Amino acid sequence: MNSDASLITSLVERWRPESSTFHLPFGEVTITLEDVVTLSGLAIDGDAVVVDIPHEEWLTICLRLLGRVPAYVSGGVGVVRTVWLRDEFSHLPGNASQEVTEQFARAYVISLMGGVLFTDRSGATVHLQYLLLVEDWQRARRFTCGAAILSYLYREMGRSALHITHSFTSLGGDLGGWVALVQLCAWERFPHMAPRHSKTRAQIYEDASPRGLRWLPANTHRYGDQLFQYKLWFDEMDTMVWQPYVGRALHLRGSVIQSETFRAVVPLICFSSVMWHHLDRVLRQFGMRQHEPHPPHSEAEVRFFLRQTTRGPSRGQQLVHHYRESIAFWNRRQDFVATAPY
Repeated sequence: MNSDASLITSLVERWRPESSTFHLPFGEVTITLEDVVTLSGLAIDGDAVVVDIPHEEWLTICLRLLGRVPAYVSGGVGVVRTVWLRDEFSHLPGNASQEVTEQFARAYVISLMGGVLFTDRSGATVHLQYLLLVEDWQRARRFTCGAAILSYLYREMGRSALHITHSFTSLGGDLGGWVALVQLCAWERFPHMAPRHSKTRAQIYEDASPRGLRWLPANTHRYGDQLFQYKLWFDEMDTMVWQPYVGRALHLRGSVIQSETFRAVVPLICFSSVMWHHLDRVLRQFGMRQHEPHPPHSEAEVRFFLRQTTRGPSRGQQLVHHYRESIAFWNRRQDFVATAPY
């Protein structure tokens, strides 16, 4: 799926990191856990995506879990290029041992993370912290990747909206994370901005499949200055499709998704990125009346936090202990479900 940079830019300009919501003429809206699981099929229930960082050098961790290291990696930075992963782990030998097979599987997973789900602004590197998530395959199954994706995307949109680094341009070159999720959510809620469905995809798409599949492939090419047109549309907009998934059976991967998790007002965790899921601010997206929400964080608080989470974790950093309160909130997410009259 091609990226519609003008659409994404016009939305990021309306993103307020104090509340993790888009500000539109008719109120606040946001990307939720419901969007993540419905469009991608990724898990939103499970353990928070955070682990303690070993005292080992990053190069040592890379060698231990991948079986090789690139010559140019900086042990202090802890990143590898996604192109190196692709070149080194493209073809699994036919006589590969269990250990080598697992190394190739880890390389594939972190390539997906660094190249699609948790991209940095360059889109060319991935931090080796994600390699720690697939060190133990049994434990890896318990992580809630969907919540981590949303946390990371919230953070990246906040940094772009506040111009922490460089200004986000219409080329989309200064926004990390799974940017396609922003675009998919916009197409679901603002149908007049969406491309036509592929007939081929429409025929094979089923309720048990991630809903995002129905947009593949999608032609996003438009002529003229679309950034101006999108800005004008959002300026004049008075409503949207509040509940695009109503009536859709959520039986993804053989299990019914519980709607209570969608409405949990809890921190979303992706290592040092801890961003709040402020469902109390967007109750209309769940068919409820909107009451006055709690005051958001101040811009100064948000700027300070976003600057603190710019780099990856350091060797020996005890992240589980450091974020223990946020992890406890997440583990009790069923106790913090937003409610209001329908």
